[in-house]
Amino acid sequence: MSEKINAAAAIRLLDAGKACAVDVREPDEFAIGHIPGAKLLPLGEVVSRAGEVMPDKDAVWLIYCRTGRRSADAVQKLEKLGYTNLYDLGGILSWPYEIEGDFEGSF
Repeated sequence: MSEKINAAAAIRLLDAGKACAVDVREPDEFAIGHIPGAKLLPLGEVVSRAGEVMPDKDAVWLIYCRTGRRSADAVQKLEKLGYTNLYDLGGILSWPYEIEGDFEGSF
């Protein structure tokens, strides 16, 4: 079962190395800006590539997108694949911390 997580709780897990962020937006969106260290797993590839990008089904994964719609969809798909520690971080638009990328486009 998944839960929502706020940015403050998420950054504590990330900084402690206890979780990994997964961005379910498209590659061009990811290139513009993403949470440092995040893995890219576009929503359309969740079912086919989750095992490759997220090999440990019991690890803590923080799933996010642009606004929160795709992340919620991805979390449901990942739960069906057997992932046990998922957190829906929502959208990067509400992420108040560091973002890395080329920033040439817009979110």
